[in-house]
Parts: sequence; structure tokens; C-alpha cells
Amino acid sequence: MKKLGLLPAIVAVALTLPFDADARGRSHSSHSHASSGSHPHGNDSHAAESHVGSAVRSSISRNRSDDSQSGSASANDIAGSPVGTEDDANLRRIRQERAAARAKAEAENIAARNAQIASDEEKRRQLLEQAALRAEEEQKRKDAAATLKNRELAMLERRQRQAAWEARCQIKPVMSDEEIATCKEVWSTSAR
Repeated sequence: MKKLGLLPAIVAVALTLPFDADARGRSHSSHSHASSGSHPHGNDSHAAESHVGSAVRSSISRNRSDDSQSGSASANDIAGSPVGTEDDANLRRIRQERAAARAKAEAENIAARNAQIASDEEKRRQLLEQAALRAEEEQKRKDAAATLKNRELAMLERRQRQAAWEARCQIKPVMSDEEIATCKEVWSTSAR
């Protein structure tokens, strides 16, 4: 409302500026003419200046009266006129709708964030399970390889003991009773 009240004042000032400049030009020319002795248009310039001044004063007074009327109108709106309450109710409703939309968007963002966090946790859990399974399989493979190696080492050791056991018996053309007893023992039993 105040902007609309200023509009006539601005228009009046804008219209009076050319008159004012023209009047000043005439007054300067009249002063130069006055020095030469002639005094044409002297009364015209003063009349134009008084007319311009009165136009500015009237537009300013109109602006003040418009401002006071708009102030009284806004006081009426505040006092509870039906138009003001409808506007207030509409503004309240719009604010509430915007607040509800913001709250809904925020709730959706929170839900999406929570869903993303849950999804990330599930992926992390699955990766940990897969890593645990891989580690378990790797351990089983290592254990199986170690068991196989231990069996091979045990068989090699047994063969070496058996070879050493069997090496005790040397068949000769002439053998003593002790050597014959050792050979019978080697052939009848396996190495310990």
C-alpha cells in the first residue's frame, strides 16, 4: 500500500522537474535581461515556480493521506474485518500446508536414510559372512593339506623304520644262531 501511495508523489515530482528546470532557465534569462534593463517573463517564472511547488505539496499531502488511510485500513484488517481474517486464515493454511510438506519430505528423507543404513548394514553383514566362509574354507584347505603332509611324512618314517628293521637281517651262507633268531624276528613281525 505504501508503494502505491508513493507513486503519485514520484509522478508529480517527475512532471514538475521539467517545469522547474524551465522556470529556472527563464529566471536566469530574466536576470540577464534585467541586468540589460528589460524584464520580460519575470512574473511567468515566479508563477510557474509557485505552481510547481503547489503541485509537489498537494501530491505529498495526498501521499500522507493515502498512508494514513492505508494505516487505518490495516488497523481495520487487524481489528477483525472479514477480509483480513480470510487472508490470515489462508496464510495460516498455506503455512501449515508448507510445514506439512516440509515435514513429509523430511520424514521421507529420514526413511530413505534409514533404509539406506539398513541396506548398508545388510551388505556389510553379508560381506562379513562371506569373508568368514572364505576364511573357514581356507582353514579347512590348509588343515587338509597339513593332514595329507603329516600322513605322507608318517608313511615315509614308517618305511624308513621298516627298512632299518629289515636291514638287521643279513642273509649269509654261514649264520650264527643269534643272526638266525634275528632274521626270524624280522620276518615274523613288523617294525615298531
